[in-house]
Amino acid sequence: MFVRVQRFPIVTSPLANFERDIDSMLSDILQTGPARSSYPAVDIAEYENETVLVAEIPGVSKEDVKLAVQDGVLTISGVRKANQLPEKSALLRNEIRTGEFTRTIQLPEDAKVDAISAELTNGVLRVVLPKSEQARPREIKVQ
Repeated sequence: MFVRVQRFPIVTSPLANFERDIDSMLSDILQTGPARSSYPAVDIAEYENETVLVAEIPGVSKEDVKLAVQDGVLTISGVRKANQLPEKSALLRNEIRTGEFTRTIQLPEDAKVDAISAELTNGVLRVVLPKSEQARPREIKVQ
């Protein structure tokens, strides 16, 4: 586990800027933050009749999100547009990801691909993957 100590220099100097740049470069190489390939973050839960995938994509409109299914793989792709700054403005800190993203998830074998539904509300994408009738639990009466 890596521990990152953040120093706030009182006086900015070329050496302090160099140290900050090296820290930033090393954290990118060592990926001490979330891995880029895991964006957007998803939760997947299985229920009796369906599997539900929830992905966090704040700041993305439903027109900028695409879902595709091919060969048992669900692909979520889209674009998060950068906020436009007024003239004579500058970003002081920039941590929000912008640009294109893609995430692929292997679908359960029992998913009814033709009945998948999706909804985007408040930056949360909810994809419902109904299970096929054969995969659903059922009770069998003993004669």
